[in-house]
Amino acid sequence: MTQWNKTGQKLANDTDVVKDFLEKTGSKKVDHYGIMFYGDPVSQEFLEEITQVTHVWAVGDRLSKLAHEHYGDARLWWVLAWFNGKPTDFHCKIGDTIRVPFPLEEVLLQAYGER
Repeated sequence: MTQWNKTGQKLANDTDVVKDFLEKTGSKKVDHYGIMFYGDPVSQEFLEEITQVTHVWAVGDRLSKLAHEHYGDARLWWVLAWFNGKPTDFHCKIGDTIRVPFPLEEVLLQAYGER
């Protein structure tokens, strides 16, 4: 059965592939999530309230590497992906300008639609 949570769709584990995986691994379940829905990063009011640092995408760059550099946590790569409209590293081309928004707390509130 498919359920919805605050940020997206939680998908069911009822396909034959998943059943086979669970049987082979001895696991009881695996949570799968569909598309996540976040707040709008381009609200003019929001953009006026935050600071942005720019980074020019170069060979060897990764969103997780930039997140670690600027936020101290590589797991926050998705903040940069969301804010720049580039869902994965593969959407970033050499020479692209990547914007890093601050303060992180305000950015997270915006992302989760809490502000």
